[in-house]
Amino acid sequence: MPQQVKYDLERVLEMALPLAIERGYRACSMHSLIKDTGFNRRAFYIHFKNKEDFFEALLNHYLQNHLLPLNQYLHISADAQESIQAYFNQYQQLIASKGCLLSKLIVEMGRSNHAMQHQARWFYDQLQLEFIALIERAQNSGALGTNINAEQQALKLTCLAQGFAISSHIIQGQEDIALMIASVFSLSS
Repeated sequence: MPQQVKYDLERVLEMALPLAIERGYRACSMHSLIKDTGFNRRAFYIHFKNKEDFFEALLNHYLQNHLLPLNQYLHISADAQESIQAYFNQYQQLIASKGCLLSKLIVEMGRSNHAMQHQARWFYDQLQLEFIALIERAQNSGALGTNINAEQQALKLTCLAQGFAISSHIIQGQEDIALMIASVFSLSS
């Protein structure tokens, strides 16, 4: 009779996040990951080929459980600017003083790991589509002029999210985000 699994993989991934965000891929040893998560070495190699495979699963977990849920804030209000501000407020809370696992892993592994590249592109494409939909809803309701190029402004907001994740430790506060969001809505093309 097969043995029953004595661990919850999602819990293990969640427990590995703080260490992975703090140290990144290169400085995070398998010993420390196993010690901090209680995931034993045998179980690790049953689920994952190697540390890189584990980090790909960890990034997917982070995207699905931490970053993508923030998109709900883009639907909280009929006011597009208010929704975008709510999104960035929640985004800042998520990465404040910790950083963003996505940006950390892309910097460390993005050139050589095609799975990470794919996950990052997919995530930012999804975010950009959410921003486009939000801007188009604002245009359709008359809250935003139709002369605003939704795709262009959504790309700016997506780039803001990327840049904010990378420089989260040096951002001077909410003023920077507020200025960028206001500039999107003050442009006419």
